[in-house]
This record gives sequence, structure tokens and C-alpha cells, in this order.
Amino acid sequence: MNPKLIKYAEWIIAILLSAAVLFVFFVRATHAGGLWRDECDSLELARLPTFADVLHNLKFTSFPLLFPTTVRIVAWFNARSSRFDVPLILPALAGLNITFLTDGAWIRGYGLGSVLLVLAFGVTAMFIARPTITRLVAMFLSNIACMQCLYFTAALVPALLLAAFAVCVFRRQTKWALALCLVAAVCAISYLPQFQTYREIKAWTILLRYPTSQGSIWREYQVACGQPVPLMAGVWLTVGLMSILGSVALLSRRTWRIDTGPVLFGLLTILIAAATYFTFLAITHTAPQTRYHLAFLCLLAAVVELLVAALCRFQWIRILRLILVVALGVGLPFILWPKITQRETTVDLLAKGLQRYARPDDLIIVSPWFLGPSFSWYYHGQTRWMTLPELSEKRIHRYDLIKTKMEESDPIADVRSAISKTLQSGNRVWLVGGAQPPEETGPLLLSPAPDPVFGWSNQAYTYAWSMQVGAFLRQHVVDGEVVISPPKNISINENIPLLIARGWRD
Repeated sequence: MNPKLIKYAEWIIAILLSAAVLFVFFVRATHAGGLWRDECDSLELARLPTFADVLHNLKFTSFPLLFPTTVRIVAWFNARSSRFDVPLILPALAGLNITFLTDGAWIRGYGLGSVLLVLAFGVTAMFIARPTITRLVAMFLSNIACMQCLYFTAALVPALLLAAFAVCVFRRQTKWALALCLVAAVCAISYLPQFQTYREIKAWTILLRYPTSQGSIWREYQVACGQPVPLMAGVWLTVGLMSILGSVALLSRRTWRIDTGPVLFGLLTILIAAATYFTFLAITHTAPQTRYHLAFLCLLAAVVELLVAALCRFQWIRILRLILVVALGVGLPFILWPKITQRETTVDLLAKGLQRYARPDDLIIVSPWFLGPSFSWYYHGQTRWMTLPELSEKRIHRYDLIKTKMEESDPIADVRSAISKTLQSGNRVWLVGGAQPPEETGPLLLSPAPDPVFGWSNQAYTYAWSMQVGAFLRQHVVDGEVVISPPKNISINENIPLLIARGWRD
């Protein structure tokens, strides 16, 4: 086949693929609706009265300092930085990945941190291709930026720097190898404040620790690879493995004229990053979430882009790449359509309705407590509202306050008292999120934390509190009804009902 025709086809497909990615992002932006609780948490943090308040409360969020003060986009630059080819793999695998289109588009650090990591990889590849002081400084700034935006990149940036260092040593570029050591040292020093923060929050992070297993991490990783779940995980693994094996074969044939530096850098990056990243997940004991894998997947896509572009010296590989990208570009938007047209939350709609129908002397109970940030963001009415349990700070997620409540013998006494007074005075109680109905044996009662059975599980205590309020309402409420049921085509993250309770009986 004529190489020029293949080149034209690659450019046309790359442009169409980029347009498709922009289109699905537009669809997602116009259908996502309101912000859900984690996004509201980030916005509330960034909007605190002073920057000192932001710094003080930064320990209660999931991201370093850079994210509350910035927001995002990169891909063409990264593909061109290696001097190999047009971008095809990265937009197809990452740009049309449902995790990137949803979780990555949240007002959180996952998308921005992942994009900055891809940028850091591209700049580092440029440095490997032709080391200069300018490129070294750019590499340093990009690595610092992504480390200060997303904590998970702390397990991936060392892989970039170690791979670049190994290439410089292999080339006997001692000066640049030492310069990379300096960059790595400064990056590490920039993380010292995070270790101090960890010491401050260590007392309550026990609430966020969960038993993890290789199986649970693998299941969430498959989901993060995109829909359809088993198929796309297989595509990622197959493309990644084939690019690794092809790169090894390419490096072993010294008779082929090719700059081995970028290829060796990409190969080492993905091997080291896989080891450091999954080790990091195992030792942190954080509950596996699909969004946690986003940064690693974006880095994997960027590395595969570089390695496959190097392998495209063989025409049959260029043709296979085109076939794969066309198949993904045509099929994925249709598969993703139901997901990208989902609303993220119903809290904004409930808050608007409550502002209209709730009377000033009514009471609003927001349950569970972690819906507080989103309700605080959207509700601007005159009716008093409380979380279950009631917290002194509702704008952001404060697990330190929840830990204190878990240690109390009756943490929801004030909520029950407020409900009683409201109903006895002839007013109504609105339940945002509803309440768990009690079991036949009665509501779940836990001892002050740590409970002998559930330990420090904040999920168990949250469930128990909701069940206790449900039992209290069943015992004393005269009339109640579901005002709004969870509608269809809403994300499971925050699809909640609205209930109303009237009348009091002893």
C-alpha cells in the first residue's frame, strides 16, 4: 500500500477521532446536570473566605494544593513531542474511555492530574530525545505540577524519572543523569508537607481504611478500562502487551536504525510504573474505586502511543493500528451513549423544590451525612436543615467530626429532638435521602467506636444511624409519603429520594 495514502488516512482519522472526543465531551457536559457531592466539596473548599482557610482545610480533601487553584486539557502536544507520528492510540483509548469522560470530567483532581501526568511523560520523552536545559526545566515543572494535583501520581512520577535516569546512564550521559537526580530530589522535597499532613490526619484516616485484595483491585481496574467491561480491559491489556513485546524486539535488533532512547524510556516507564502503582494501592488500604486507576490508564495510553508509533516503521503495524482506532472510534460512542447522557445528581433538583415548598418552620434532614456538601451548595432556602448526624461543618467532608460522632453513645439525640419538636408543633420534616427501614429485630445499634463487630467502619455507623431514625419515624409519625422517588438515568453516585413526614404520636 502507498505510504502516502496511509499517512493521509492517519491524519484524517486522527482529526475525526479528536472531533469525536470533543463531541462526546460536549454531550457529557450538556447532560451531566448538577454537581455531585465530591465536586461540591472541592468547590466549597476553593471558595473558603481566605487562602489560609483553604490551606487549613486542605487535609480534609483528596487532592494536593494545585487542584483547588487550577482546571485543564492536553494530547496532541504529547503525541508530537516524541517526533514519531500523529496521535491515534491516546485519543482512542483514553479520550473515549468512560472513566475519563465521567470521573475525569468532574471538578476533582483525577482528570487534571491525569492530563498533567501525560504532559509530564511527553515533556520527559522530549528531554530523552534531545536533552537540553530548557527541556529539563519543563520536565521538572510538569512533574511537580502533576504531583501537586493528584496524590496517586506520587506513585507514577518516580517511574518517569527513574526510567529517564536509566536511559541517561545507558547512554553514559552522566551530566544529565545527575540533573535528573536533582529533579527527583526537589520533587520529593515538595511532598514533605504531605507527610506532615498525613501525621495530622492519621487519627481519623482509620475510617477510610478498608481490607483490599488483588481481586478487588483487578475488578475495579477492569471497570476503569471502559465499557463494555471485559472487552475493553482485554483491548488495553492486549495493546499494552503487544507494544511491550514489540519494543523489546525492536531494541534487540541493533541493525535497525532507530533512536532507541525514547523507546527504552517508554518501555521502562510502563514496567516500573505498573510495579510502583499497584504496590502503592496495596499498601494504602484504600477502598478500590474506578477513578483511582485513571492516572495510570492515561499514562499507559501515552506510553503505548509512543511505542506503537516507533513500531509503525512496519507498514502492517500501521494498518493494524488504523483498523483498531477506527473500530474504537466508531463503536465506543454508541456503547458509551447511555452513560454519558446520565445526570450526576438529583440534589440540585430536590434543593430547588424544597426552596419552593418547605416552610420556614419545617425541618430538613439530609441523610446520609456525606450529602451535606452538595445540599449546602444548592440549597439557599430559609428552612433549617441538619445532617444525620448533625455536624458543625457541612460544606466539606469532615471525617474527623464523623469519628467524634462515632465515639459518642447517642450521636443522633439532637436530630431526634429536632424532629420531635418540629412534628409536635404541627410542622413537617423533609428527609433528603430518606431513612433505612428497621429490620424485624429492630434498628441496628452499635456501641461507641470501635464497635466489637464493625470496628471503625463509618459505613456501618452511617447505615445504623439511618435505620435508627427510620425506626423513630415509624414509631412516632402519623403520616408520611415519598415525594420524589429516585428517577431513571441518574448516576448511582447521588440518585436519592425525598420523603416527607407529618403529625406526631406518642
